[in-house]
Amino acid sequence: MLFPSTLHLLRMLKPKQLVIMAGGASSRMKKSLSQVALKEETKTIAQHSHKSLIPLGEKNRPLLYYHFRMAQQAKVNEIFIITPEENEDFSSFISSPLVQKEFKDMVFHLIPQSIPMGREKPLGTADAVLQAMTKHPALNQGTFVVLNGDNIYSKAALAALYSLPEKQQALIGYARDGLRFTEERIQKFAVLDYNAEHQLTQLIEKPNAAAVEHVQHTHGQLRVSMNIFKLHGPSIRHYLEKCPLHPIRQEKELPVAIQACAQENPTAFLVLPRNEHVPDLTSAEDIKALETEGF
Repeated sequence: MLFPSTLHLLRMLKPKQLVIMAGGASSRMKKSLSQVALKEETKTIAQHSHKSLIPLGEKNRPLLYYHFRMAQQAKVNEIFIITPEENEDFSSFISSPLVQKEFKDMVFHLIPQSIPMGREKPLGTADAVLQAMTKHPALNQGTFVVLNGDNIYSKAALAALYSLPEKQQALIGYARDGLRFTEERIQKFAVLDYNAEHQLTQLIEKPNAAAVEHVQHTHGQLRVSMNIFKLHGPSIRHYLEKCPLHPIRQEKELPVAIQACAQENPTAFLVLPRNEHVPDLTSAEDIKALETEGF
Protein backbone atom coordinates (compact mmCIF):
# COMPACT_ATOMS: atom_id res chain seq x y z
CA MET A 1 0.00 0.00 0.00
CA LEU A 2 1.55 3.30 -1.10
CA PHE A 3 0.60 6.74 0.14
CA PRO A 4 1.11 9.35 -2.62
CA SER A 5 1.50 12.29 -0.23
CA THR A 6 5.02 11.13 0.61
CA LEU A 7 6.17 10.06 -2.85
CA HIS A 8 7.88 13.38 -3.49
CA LEU A 9 10.07 12.89 -0.42
CA LEU A 10 11.07 9.39 -1.52
CA ARG A 11 12.06 10.66 -4.95
CA MET A 12 14.23 13.39 -3.44
CA LEU A 13 16.02 11.22 -0.90
CA LYS A 14 17.85 7.94 -1.28
CA PRO A 15 15.42 5.45 0.27
CA LYS A 16 16.31 4.05 3.67
CA GLN A 17 14.29 0.86 3.54
CA LEU A 18 13.01 -1.37 6.34
CA VAL A 19 11.30 -4.76 5.97
CA ILE A 20 9.19 -5.94 8.93
CA MET A 21 8.32 -9.64 9.02
CA ALA A 22 4.79 -9.84 10.44
CA GLY A 23 3.41 -12.74 8.45
CA GLY A 24 3.60 -15.52 11.04
CA ALA A 25 0.55 -17.41 12.26
CA SER A 26 0.99 -16.40 15.95
CA SER A 27 -0.05 -19.92 16.94
CA ARG A 28 2.07 -20.05 20.11
CA MET A 29 0.67 -16.74 21.27
CA LYS A 30 -2.94 -17.78 20.69
CA LYS A 31 -2.52 -21.11 22.51
CA SER A 32 -1.24 -19.35 25.63
CA LEU A 33 -3.95 -16.67 25.91
CA SER A 34 -6.07 -18.68 28.36
CA GLN A 35 -3.13 -18.92 30.78
CA VAL A 36 -2.71 -15.16 31.34
CA ALA A 37 -4.96 -12.59 33.02
CA LEU A 38 -5.59 -9.99 30.32
CA LYS A 39 -8.42 -7.63 29.47
CA GLU A 40 -11.07 -9.42 27.43
CA GLU A 41 -10.73 -6.83 24.67
CA THR A 42 -7.01 -7.55 24.44
CA LYS A 43 -7.61 -11.31 24.39
CA THR A 44 -10.18 -10.97 21.62
CA ILE A 45 -7.86 -8.91 19.44
CA ALA A 46 -4.96 -11.27 20.14
CA GLN A 47 -7.07 -14.29 19.21
CA HIS A 48 -8.36 -12.90 15.92
CA SER A 49 -5.59 -10.61 14.72
CA HIS A 50 -1.82 -10.66 14.40
CA LYS A 51 0.18 -10.14 17.59
CA SER A 52 1.94 -7.09 16.17
CA LEU A 53 -1.48 -5.38 16.20
CA ILE A 54 -2.33 -6.17 19.84
CA PRO A 55 -2.91 -2.92 21.80
CA LEU A 56 -0.36 -2.32 24.54
CA GLY A 57 -0.16 0.02 27.51
CA GLU A 58 -2.39 2.88 28.54
CA LYS A 59 -2.43 4.38 25.04
CA ASN A 60 -3.53 1.07 23.43
CA ARG A 61 -1.02 1.33 20.63
CA PRO A 62 0.04 -1.87 18.88
CA LEU A 63 3.56 -3.24 18.67
CA LEU A 64 3.73 -2.22 15.02
CA TYR A 65 3.34 1.42 16.05
CA TYR A 66 6.55 1.20 18.09
CA HIS A 67 8.39 -0.28 15.10
CA PHE A 68 7.32 2.76 13.10
CA ARG A 69 8.42 5.13 15.85
CA MET A 70 11.89 3.57 16.15
CA ALA A 71 12.23 3.54 12.37
CA GLN A 72 11.25 7.19 12.20
CA GLN A 73 13.92 8.08 14.75
CA ALA A 74 16.47 6.16 12.64
CA LYS A 75 15.46 8.26 9.58
CA VAL A 76 13.81 5.37 7.73
CA ASN A 77 11.54 6.64 4.96
CA GLU A 78 10.15 3.47 3.35
CA ILE A 79 8.68 0.47 5.19
CA PHE A 80 7.65 -2.90 3.74
CA ILE A 81 5.43 -5.00 6.01
CA ILE A 82 5.19 -8.71 5.22
CA THR A 83 1.75 -9.85 6.40
CA PRO A 84 -0.51 -12.89 6.29
CA GLU A 85 -2.58 -13.26 3.11
CA GLU A 86 -5.61 -11.88 4.95
CA ASN A 87 -4.29 -8.49 5.98
CA GLU A 88 -7.30 -6.17 6.26
CA ASP A 89 -6.39 -5.35 9.88
CA PHE A 90 -2.94 -4.22 8.79
CA SER A 91 -4.42 -2.11 6.02
CA SER A 92 -6.83 -0.48 8.46
CA PHE A 93 -4.04 0.36 10.86
CA ILE A 94 -1.77 1.81 8.16
CA SER A 95 -4.69 3.94 6.94
CA SER A 96 -5.64 5.10 10.43
CA PRO A 97 -5.47 8.81 11.36
CA LEU A 98 -2.85 7.96 14.00
CA VAL A 99 -0.39 6.51 11.48
CA GLN A 100 -1.19 9.05 8.77
CA LYS A 101 -0.54 11.93 11.16
CA GLU A 102 2.50 10.69 13.08
CA PHE A 103 4.31 9.02 10.16
CA LYS A 104 3.26 11.21 7.27
CA ASP A 105 6.80 11.32 5.83
CA MET A 106 7.00 7.53 5.43
CA VAL A 107 5.92 5.36 2.52
CA PHE A 108 4.30 2.05 3.50
CA HIS A 109 3.87 -1.13 1.47
CA LEU A 110 1.86 -4.15 2.61
CA ILE A 111 3.12 -7.46 1.20
CA PRO A 112 0.83 -10.46 1.80
CA GLN A 113 2.98 -13.61 1.97
CA SER A 114 1.39 -16.10 -0.39
CA ILE A 115 1.00 -19.68 0.86
CA PRO A 116 1.96 -22.35 -1.70
CA MET A 117 -0.75 -24.74 -2.82
CA GLY A 118 -0.97 -27.75 -0.54
CA ARG A 119 0.30 -25.93 2.55
CA GLU A 120 -1.61 -24.45 5.47
CA LYS A 121 1.15 -22.12 6.72
CA PRO A 122 3.61 -19.74 5.02
CA LEU A 123 6.88 -21.16 3.73
CA GLY A 124 9.10 -19.35 6.24
CA THR A 125 11.11 -16.18 6.69
CA ALA A 126 13.53 -16.71 3.77
CA ASP A 127 10.52 -17.12 1.50
CA ALA A 128 8.93 -14.02 3.04
CA VAL A 129 11.92 -11.83 2.19
CA LEU A 130 12.20 -13.37 -1.28
CA GLN A 131 8.52 -12.62 -1.94
CA ALA A 132 9.07 -9.02 -0.83
CA MET A 133 12.03 -8.67 -3.22
CA THR A 134 10.06 -10.24 -6.07
CA LYS A 135 7.05 -7.98 -5.57
CA HIS A 136 9.18 -4.84 -5.04
CA PRO A 137 12.19 -4.96 -7.37
CA ALA A 138 13.76 -1.91 -5.69
CA LEU A 139 14.75 -4.23 -2.83
CA ASN A 140 16.91 -6.21 -5.27
CA GLN A 141 19.02 -3.22 -6.15
CA GLY A 142 20.28 -1.89 -2.82
CA THR A 143 20.38 -2.57 0.90
CA PHE A 144 17.64 -2.82 3.48
CA VAL A 145 17.22 -3.82 7.09
CA VAL A 146 14.90 -6.74 7.85
CA LEU A 147 13.64 -7.52 11.32
CA ASN A 148 11.22 -9.68 13.24
CA GLY A 149 7.86 -8.05 13.92
CA ASP A 150 7.68 -9.81 17.31
CA ASN A 151 10.57 -7.81 18.79
CA ILE A 152 11.24 -4.13 19.38
CA TYR A 153 14.74 -2.95 18.50
CA SER A 154 16.37 0.28 19.60
CA LYS A 155 16.97 3.31 17.43
CA ALA A 156 20.70 2.83 18.06
CA ALA A 157 20.62 -0.74 16.71
CA LEU A 158 18.85 0.39 13.55
CA ALA A 159 21.19 3.35 13.11
CA ALA A 160 24.27 1.12 13.50
CA LEU A 161 23.13 -1.10 10.64
CA TYR A 162 22.20 1.77 8.35
CA SER A 163 25.55 3.48 8.98
CA LEU A 164 27.52 0.67 7.31
CA PRO A 165 28.80 0.88 3.71
CA GLU A 166 26.16 0.18 1.06
CA LYS A 167 27.14 -3.40 0.21
CA GLN A 168 28.20 -4.49 3.69
CA GLN A 169 25.71 -6.97 5.14
CA ALA A 170 25.47 -7.35 8.91
CA LEU A 171 23.54 -8.55 11.92
CA ILE A 172 23.39 -7.42 15.53
CA GLY A 173 25.12 -9.70 18.03
CA TYR A 174 23.38 -9.22 21.37
CA ALA A 175 25.24 -10.08 24.57
CA ARG A 176 23.25 -12.97 25.96
CA ASP A 177 23.79 -11.72 29.53
CA GLY A 178 22.03 -8.47 28.63
CA LEU A 179 18.74 -10.10 27.63
CA ARG A 180 16.14 -10.25 30.37
CA PHE A 181 14.52 -13.56 29.46
CA THR A 182 14.42 -16.87 31.31
CA GLU A 183 17.49 -19.05 30.91
CA GLU A 184 15.39 -21.73 29.23
CA ARG A 185 14.21 -19.27 26.60
CA ILE A 186 17.63 -17.71 25.99
CA GLN A 187 19.22 -21.11 25.45
CA LYS A 188 17.11 -21.47 22.29
CA PHE A 189 18.49 -18.32 20.65
CA ALA A 190 20.98 -18.69 17.80
CA VAL A 191 24.58 -18.25 18.97
CA LEU A 192 27.01 -16.29 16.79
CA ASP A 193 30.62 -17.22 16.09
CA TYR A 194 32.89 -14.75 14.31
CA ASN A 195 36.53 -14.04 13.57
CA ALA A 196 38.86 -11.34 14.88
CA GLU A 197 37.41 -8.83 12.38
CA HIS A 198 33.90 -9.59 13.68
CA GLN A 199 32.96 -11.30 10.41
CA LEU A 200 30.32 -13.99 10.86
CA THR A 201 31.63 -17.56 10.61
CA GLN A 202 28.68 -19.46 12.07
CA LEU A 203 25.10 -18.72 12.98
CA ILE A 204 24.27 -21.69 15.22
CA GLU A 205 20.54 -22.32 15.56
CA LYS A 206 19.45 -24.30 18.65
CA PRO A 207 23.07 -24.59 19.87
CA ASN A 208 24.09 -27.62 21.91
CA ALA A 209 26.32 -27.46 25.00
CA ALA A 210 29.51 -28.11 23.01
CA ALA A 211 28.83 -25.23 20.61
CA VAL A 212 28.04 -22.87 23.47
CA GLU A 213 31.22 -23.85 25.30
CA HIS A 214 33.33 -23.34 22.15
CA VAL A 215 31.98 -19.84 21.50
CA GLN A 216 32.20 -18.90 25.18
CA HIS A 217 35.83 -20.04 25.33
CA THR A 218 36.75 -18.28 22.07
CA HIS A 219 35.17 -14.91 22.77
CA GLY A 220 34.79 -14.83 26.54
CA GLN A 221 31.06 -14.19 26.17
CA LEU A 222 28.08 -15.33 24.16
CA ARG A 223 26.39 -13.22 21.50
CA VAL A 224 23.09 -14.22 19.99
CA SER A 225 20.93 -13.24 17.05
CA MET A 226 17.58 -11.57 17.68
CA ASN A 227 16.68 -11.63 13.98
CA ILE A 228 17.65 -8.16 12.82
CA PHE A 229 19.80 -8.07 9.68
CA LYS A 230 21.11 -5.66 7.06
CA LEU A 231 20.93 -7.30 3.64
CA HIS A 232 22.28 -6.33 0.23
CA GLY A 233 19.73 -7.38 -2.38
CA PRO A 234 22.12 -8.44 -5.18
CA SER A 235 24.27 -10.40 -2.71
CA ILE A 236 21.58 -12.29 -0.77
CA ARG A 237 18.91 -13.12 -3.35
CA HIS A 238 20.67 -16.25 -4.67
CA TYR A 239 20.82 -17.70 -1.15
CA LEU A 240 17.15 -16.96 -0.51
CA GLU A 241 16.22 -18.73 -3.74
CA LYS A 242 18.38 -21.78 -2.92
CA CYS A 243 17.44 -21.98 0.78
CA PRO A 244 16.50 -25.58 1.68
CA LEU A 245 13.47 -26.60 3.69
CA HIS A 246 14.08 -27.22 7.38
CA PRO A 247 13.84 -31.00 7.84
CA ILE A 248 11.33 -30.77 10.71
CA ARG A 249 9.47 -27.47 10.31
CA GLN A 250 9.46 -27.71 6.51
CA GLU A 251 10.06 -23.98 6.17
CA LYS A 252 12.75 -21.91 4.49
CA GLU A 253 14.46 -19.91 7.23
CA LEU A 254 16.31 -16.64 6.74
CA PRO A 255 19.19 -17.52 9.13
CA VAL A 256 19.93 -20.61 7.00
CA ALA A 257 20.27 -18.44 3.88
CA ILE A 258 22.49 -16.00 5.77
CA GLN A 259 24.70 -18.84 7.03
CA ALA A 260 25.09 -20.18 3.48
CA CYS A 261 26.07 -16.74 2.22
CA ALA A 262 28.62 -16.30 5.02
CA GLN A 263 30.16 -19.71 4.36
CA GLU A 264 30.76 -18.95 0.69
CA ASN A 265 31.75 -15.31 1.30
CA PRO A 266 33.74 -14.99 4.57
CA THR A 267 33.53 -11.18 4.60
CA ALA A 268 29.82 -11.06 3.73
CA PHE A 269 28.37 -10.43 7.20
CA LEU A 270 29.64 -8.29 10.05
CA VAL A 271 28.54 -8.98 13.62
CA LEU A 272 27.83 -5.66 15.36
CA PRO A 273 28.00 -6.08 19.16
CA ARG A 274 25.33 -4.62 21.41
CA ASN A 275 24.48 -5.07 25.06
CA GLU A 276 20.81 -4.26 25.62
CA HIS A 277 17.49 -5.98 26.11
CA VAL A 278 15.14 -6.56 23.18
CA PRO A 279 11.45 -6.53 24.17
CA ASP A 280 9.73 -9.57 22.71
CA LEU A 281 6.17 -10.70 22.05
CA THR A 282 6.18 -14.48 21.63
CA SER A 283 3.64 -15.68 24.19
CA ALA A 284 0.65 -14.12 25.94
CA GLU A 285 2.74 -13.58 29.08
CA ASP A 286 4.87 -11.15 27.08
CA ILE A 287 1.93 -8.76 26.69
CA LYS A 288 2.10 -7.91 30.39
CA ALA A 289 5.90 -7.90 30.35
CA LEU A 290 5.96 -5.39 27.49
CA GLU A 291 3.68 -3.04 29.38
CA THR A 292 6.29 -2.88 32.15
CA GLU A 293 8.79 -1.69 29.52
CA GLY A 294 6.83 1.54 29.23
CA PHE A 295 4.63 0.68 26.26
